[in-house]
Amino acid sequence: MFSESQWKELNCRENQFAKVFAGEKPDFVPVWWYYEELGQIKPELLMAEKDRKAWLDNQLKAVKTNVEEALENHCLYYPMIEMVSLYGTHYIDALFGNEVQWVKNQFWSKEQTCEVSELQMPDFDNSELLKETIDLAKWIKEQTDGKFLIVMPDIGSPINIAINLFGEKFFLEIAMNPDSAKRVLAMIAEVTRRVYDELITAVGQKTIRCHNNFYVYTPYDYAGLSICATQMISPANYTELVADADDRCVPDCYKGMIQHICGRSNQHVSEIASRSRIKGVQLNDAGTDQFADYFKGLRDDQIFYMRPTENMTMEKILSITKGNRVLFTVTEKPKAKIEIG
Repeated sequence: MFSESQWKELNCRENQFAKVFAGEKPDFVPVWWYYEELGQIKPELLMAEKDRKAWLDNQLKAVKTNVEEALENHCLYYPMIEMVSLYGTHYIDALFGNEVQWVKNQFWSKEQTCEVSELQMPDFDNSELLKETIDLAKWIKEQTDGKFLIVMPDIGSPINIAINLFGEKFFLEIAMNPDSAKRVLAMIAEVTRRVYDELITAVGQKTIRCHNNFYVYTPYDYAGLSICATQMISPANYTELVADADDRCVPDCYKGMIQHICGRSNQHVSEIASRSRIKGVQLNDAGTDQFADYFKGLRDDQIFYMRPTENMTMEKILSITKGNRVLFTVTEKPKAKIEIG
């Protein structure tokens, strides 16, 4: 698929990401190139498992195109990576039995009919969805001769999932029955951890990466978690109810995790700084505009994945960080060759 020199260059760029996570100074500021318009195919084709081969062929062509385009720029990196993303952000909901439907080009989850306090653990041993997830991961690895990395399903913080499961009822549970809310968050964390463990057992930790739907790419020994819903809770709620559950989502074999933050969650900066398992944050949209607060408040060993905005440009971010502790995500085709020395 690629020449020997291209494989060597891809390994070099992979190592730049590993250096940043290891706290070392990279040769250049790495840029994670994520162009999502290529290779899109309606997920119901995959879900129905009618055209799995056609889907994979389509995706592999897209990956090859992305990799080749990235190789034309000095600091862009797009790995050989494929997705096992079933039901999008509602994957964990589906494991709990929520009815997930494809409506208007995205997945939606119907809320649980039970009370929050009545939620029970899924039956993993008889879960068709978990079985399908593992089977798909193994199949992708087999079909690509183990040369491709495999992306986790789209998983979020337990607070994200709890809101998917129960809607506004979960906010009432936090206010009126915090012990019950804490039990549900811990349960969701256990389910998320189980998915990680099952995939690691099936295809190996070095093959699994955190999902790239939120514009993050990590070395094999770091996980990822989306915590978008934290913008809707107070610092006290995050500290007392959510933060420990977030930590428990990630198996012990990982050195830590990157948290995706897309909303205005800078009220949690001090708590994020105190969590040893949080290696850094990925900011985009409103989160990026608050970058100065995060850079000032987080630890010196915590890193930043940045998706620049009109208010917080790449140049401004580089002026603040001096190129240290920062990686970028770009989602549009570069108009010119990118050089970030």
